[in-house]
Amino acid sequence: MRYINYTVATILLMTCLGLSSVKAQHIESKSTSIEKPIVTVKLPSIIEWTDSYHLIVQKENLGFASKNILIDARNGAEKEILTQNVASRKQKSEEGVVIIKNDIYLKTGKDAKQLTKTEGTESNPKLSPDGKYVAFIRDHNLLSIEVATGKVYQLTTDGSDVILNGVASWVYMEEILGRETKGAAFWWSPDSKSIAFFRTDESKVPLFTIAESKGIHGTITMQRYPKAGDPNPEIKVGIVSPSGGAVIWADFNSKDDQYFGTPYWRPDSKSLWVQWMNRGQDNLKIYEVSLMNGSKREIYNEVQKTWISLDESDRITFLKNSNGFILLSDKSGWRQMYLHDMNGKMINPITNGKFVVSEIKYIDEKNQIIYFMCNNDNKVRSDLYRVNFNGKGLKRLTFGPYTHEVALSPDASFFTTKYSNTGTPTQLALVDKKGKLIKVLGDSKGSDLKMENLPKSEVVFVKSEDGKFDIPMRITYPMNMKAGKSYPVSIANYGGPNSTNVRDNWVYSNYNGNLDVDREDRILVYMDHRGSTEFGKEGQNYLHRNLGYWELTDWISCVKWLIANTPADPKKIYIGGYSYGGYMTCYALTRGAEYFTHGVAGGSVVDWRLYDTHYTERYMDSPTENPEGYKNSSVLTWADKLKGKLLLQAGMSDDNVHVQNTFQLVDKLQLLNKDFEMALYPENKHSLFSPKLNSFNERGKRFFYRYVLEKSFPEPVKENLKTGQP
Repeated sequence: MRYINYTVATILLMTCLGLSSVKAQHIESKSTSIEKPIVTVKLPSIIEWTDSYHLIVQKENLGFASKNILIDARNGAEKEILTQNVASRKQKSEEGVVIIKNDIYLKTGKDAKQLTKTEGTESNPKLSPDGKYVAFIRDHNLLSIEVATGKVYQLTTDGSDVILNGVASWVYMEEILGRETKGAAFWWSPDSKSIAFFRTDESKVPLFTIAESKGIHGTITMQRYPKAGDPNPEIKVGIVSPSGGAVIWADFNSKDDQYFGTPYWRPDSKSLWVQWMNRGQDNLKIYEVSLMNGSKREIYNEVQKTWISLDESDRITFLKNSNGFILLSDKSGWRQMYLHDMNGKMINPITNGKFVVSEIKYIDEKNQIIYFMCNNDNKVRSDLYRVNFNGKGLKRLTFGPYTHEVALSPDASFFTTKYSNTGTPTQLALVDKKGKLIKVLGDSKGSDLKMENLPKSEVVFVKSEDGKFDIPMRITYPMNMKAGKSYPVSIANYGGPNSTNVRDNWVYSNYNGNLDVDREDRILVYMDHRGSTEFGKEGQNYLHRNLGYWELTDWISCVKWLIANTPADPKKIYIGGYSYGGYMTCYALTRGAEYFTHGVAGGSVVDWRLYDTHYTERYMDSPTENPEGYKNSSVLTWADKLKGKLLLQAGMSDDNVHVQNTFQLVDKLQLLNKDFEMALYPENKHSLFSPKLNSFNERGKRFFYRYVLEKSFPEPVKENLKTGQP
């Protein structure tokens, strides 16, 4: 459930919540021409930094072709450059290995050299750092091909439907390595002389049946999917030369109940660092593995009372020349930086405070300075900071009460920032490493944008029920509110541990010159909770063995605040979400039925026994260890409390949150004779980016109009095919 949250939740927010937009139209006829108002303009695009002092930006010129501008960061001087120069840089950046009709090609410039020509299917080709080999997968085996000669080396031979060499099992791809890997589980050494890989044995992982209605007799897909408490895949960590030879196996017992995270190669390629974690996910160890015989020695050992996340790709950042490494850890309750030597000994904490270090942007080893992003100034904003290796000299470099998105020059002498808040349209600026503003490069506010014509938005903080947290909530009020009138509330949610819904940034911009201003009829709300990213591990720990409870408790506090302090209609508190957000929607409409009255839930987990081992047990431990926690967190336990209107949506082919979840809730609600609605999407997986997306979106909007707004759904305007006009 790592990556479904924000993309799909955003779709649900803007569609299933009944949100529509009134678009300024550009209508032309033979006699009249009405131009669109210029409400927003596109900010310049940062193309690249050409060196430490110069960057190229692309500026749009209304009604004319865009221009590429070279800017001298030292003084802000601008110079137009030729478009083809930028195009050639882009083409070069797109070079590499690609799959074309199941074969591997090497792209160089405009040419593409075919490397394989077989009946089999190749996948996940990765070019070695020196460009001499391409490693790839065929038939669940790891192979390589020498680019110069075309010679193919078979690096493993025992691949099968349950033995995966260099290929991630479903649970590893989804929860540990990440979907961006596309299932690859192998890694080149920096010197191109070795490849590390996972050999996965899935033979003990239970099969799950996914049935579909396609064709005359239907179709069946069998998936290796470990539910909470089930056996996991068994992993061996191997190291092999790209030219073949014996595999060196790391000294781990694959029969142990354990996990392995993404490994790290030392920058000098002398050894492989392997992340190991116990099944309980509260003990992380990092081992250095010998390339000669696979022996290991412990580099790092961390234990926490609740859990440690294994899926963090930026946990370790090596310093140059093997001078040590910087570790990111939330062991203090907040994600902070720690300086270690190459033997794992901690030299000193680099940061220490009640804030979250979200990203290391640049390490200046010569001057021993780190540039990083964090939320030290405001829980729902982001700023660029600098600090010395020894933890001294902490300084904020960005400015104002804004949320910043930062891009640094190659040596961090300068940076650009896109900055905004709920009341300030996004701007782009150039700043030096001391925090001095060099130049404002762009402002998205158009000449026809009038702030008084926008719905009012604000971020408020609501005291939690136990008084321990100030819960952030972003509210957008209806336009032209009428005194004495109550308004429905639309709540967009995801809600999982270490996720966030609330940001203090500008959200009205639309580069088509339109604004989502059709908000006459409801109060739009985002809520977070104590387990959200901004409260660090200190807040997330409350969710341990008890998913759903504190999220819902904090949201109820927010709903109470809305009813007491805004014209919110307590009979129309709508919530919608997808995946974990679907779970929280169902949980809110059942366990929180006294406060939440309407909901649209998509791809919902309804009982954590039905979800995968790694994600579920991280927070809940196993079902045998925590039976009461599983019972209390299950929507099924509270289904009898449903009294509002609920729409359930799910993809029939969902291999992430199986439709089994929705069916078990449907069965329970039917036995209880509860009223609900359901929409199923045959042949759709967890993400509903498909030709059925319009149907999915419109069904949610119709639900909102029918039950919450209690008015007719505005039918889409059909164009006259002859004139192209409405």
